[in-house]
Amino acid sequence: MRHLVFAALALVSLTPTLGSAQPYAEPPDQPAPVVATSRPYDSYDRPYDRPYDRPYDDFNRPRSTVRIHTGPALRISESTPDGGLFAAVDVGEKAAGVRFSGAWVRVGGERGLSQYGGELWLDFNHYGPLHPILGAGAAAARMQLTDDAGTTDSYTLGVGTLRGTLQYALPIRDTDARASIDVIGAVPAIRGSDTPNAKAYLLVLATVGVGF
Repeated sequence: MRHLVFAALALVSLTPTLGSAQPYAEPPDQPAPVVATSRPYDSYDRPYDRPYDRPYDDFNRPRSTVRIHTGPALRISESTPDGGLFAAVDVGEKAAGVRFSGAWVRVGGERGLSQYGGELWLDFNHYGPLHPILGAGAAAARMQLTDDAGTTDSYTLGVGTLRGTLQYALPIRDTDARASIDVIGAVPAIRGSDTPNAKAYLLVLATVGVGF
């Protein structure tokens, strides 16, 4: 009898412990836990990080600091138009810079011209494929002139220059290449006392440039 009493008391004392060990069921209206099925936004590859998926304007944005241009030149003056060669170096990555240039027309012959100059320029659309550019500066022009006595000789003059340019960024990947049409007006401004009068002239250019 005593053993039955002890067994009953032990069973009663263990009943709360066994009940507390059982987990409670979640209420039926409890929302299910959210499980991440996708990567965070920042972990995705950004499309513009790949070199050939950039927008068109960004693709044509100039990235070179120095560009070399060269091409044929046509001098238009009071005399018959003459052809020659033009070369220039542009320094500037964004909307402003400097240019150093040279033009050679009929050098060594009658009405020959050698012109070396520098200028400041402004690009009014340096982010787009079309670049309207305005430049102004000065140059030293070595040209043949005829004096009042009918004698022709070479003289050096200082000329002021004004340039209007339209450049197109060629769609060549990872290269700042441009095709340009330039018109340069040159006005004689400085001459020696024995130098005959010289009239203004135009240089019309068609060039191709590559940046570095």
